[in-house]
Parts: sequence; C-alpha cells; structure tokens
Amino acid sequence: MKDKTTTNLTNFKPSGDLGELFEKAKLHNRFNSLLQDLLPPQFKGIALCLVKEQKVTLLAPNPSIAYRAEKQRPALLAIIQQIDGLSFIKTVSIKLDKNQS
Repeated sequence: MKDKTTTNLTNFKPSGDLGELFEKAKLHNRFNSLLQDLLPPQFKGIALCLVKEQKVTLLAPNPSIAYRAEKQRPALLAIIQQIDGLSFIKTVSIKLDKNQS
C-alpha cells in the first residue's frame, strides 16, 4: 500500500533543478503578494506573470483593466520598483489573461 501522507512543501529544499524551481516559485509568489498590496483599486486583479532579466510581465483579468494598465505603464513600473528585489526592473509588459472567464 502506498504512503499517502501529505507533506508540507513550505520548507521543502531538494537539491538540483527541482530545488531551484521551488525557490523561484516561492519568490514569485512573494513578489505577487507584495504587488497586490501596493496596487491601487483601478488595477486590482492584475497579477505578476513573469520576471525575466529587467522586464516584468503582468496579466490583466479583462480587457478594460489591460487597457487602463497599458496607458499607465510608468505608474505600474514605479509600483513594481518599490518591491524589494524588483528595483532593477526597467520595463513592464501587460498581457490579457485569456483563461479568465
């Protein structure tokens, strides 16, 4: 019979590529949580999608928020640069989350 105990993955620290992936995911979740706290009401629903080099990609839940965010990219960039660990970001890209209903 298989062991079906649930493991708390919060402190899971395997070595190698899997461990790196877990660390990146935890960091991404932390950045997204901090971003949610800093976003003004007109941008609520926007989520952090990708941080790559000096660029951040954000997902907007609907076209109106995506349009609003696109028009205010400098303001979003300033908000993102306030987050400890993302001060090096130079550009922001806005994408529409096509999985939202």
